[in-house]
Amino acid sequence: MVLKSYFDGANQPDRIVLATVSGTSNQWKNFDSTWRKILYKHKATHLHTTDAVSLQKEFSVEKGWDKTSVNAFIGDCIMGISKHIAQPPTPHRPHIKPGLRATTLTIYLDDYKEARKSLPKLPVAVTDLCLSESLGFCFKWGRHIGARQYEMYFDQGEPFYGHLCDRMNSKKARKDVPLLDAIAHKSESNMRAVPAIQMADLLAWCISHNENATRMWHRQLNDLPWSSLYLDEKYLSQPTEGRLEQAEQWGMPRRKRNPK
Repeated sequence: MVLKSYFDGANQPDRIVLATVSGTSNQWKNFDSTWRKILYKHKATHLHTTDAVSLQKEFSVEKGWDKTSVNAFIGDCIMGISKHIAQPPTPHRPHIKPGLRATTLTIYLDDYKEARKSLPKLPVAVTDLCLSESLGFCFKWGRHIGARQYEMYFDQGEPFYGHLCDRMNSKKARKDVPLLDAIAHKSESNMRAVPAIQMADLLAWCISHNENATRMWHRQLNDLPWSSLYLDEKYLSQPTEGRLEQAEQWGMPRRKRNPK
């Protein structure tokens, strides 16, 4: 069995969010069918949440969009997600209902800067840690469903994919993290053509704007069974013993620093 995971990030001046959505080929096939029907219904080519809520680019007023039509479109997208997302156990169903597994990870830059004061071995780029933790989400879900291989797809133009490539290119990293060898495919993808990345984009946008969840569809998305994790300074300052020293031996190249 292959677990396919899709990643998309969202940056605010004070934080970085990385959304990860994972599923099997059949689960993604069914989701794609649902998503494309929604796009067809609303005469949309894709969903890019920032553009949609801002009524810009493909979602401009000149192209026939307004707040009402955007809200209806995204509301239907969330209804589509609800049909395919994994469901937790209930009193009447003791096991997880199979479906897509969604997780978001948030790190505030001030927390990260404070943690690095006491732990200078933390990666210079917070995006590096976001990628590392999110890989852990994928591998954990893969073990749960019995996956033997992994495929990973990233939105274009973000640093997370580069951090994965660095690990895959390091013999030391692959030796220390054997599951890296189970990654059968990795690539960047055009989110306009990939419904799974559009779903990840929506999740990342919602978490990064949760202080102002005034839209009905925003609250409906938050009510769905997915995980939203926040790594605070306390967590960042208490890494697993030996983990940072191990990663330091990998000799990862320095990539772009954190957003200012």
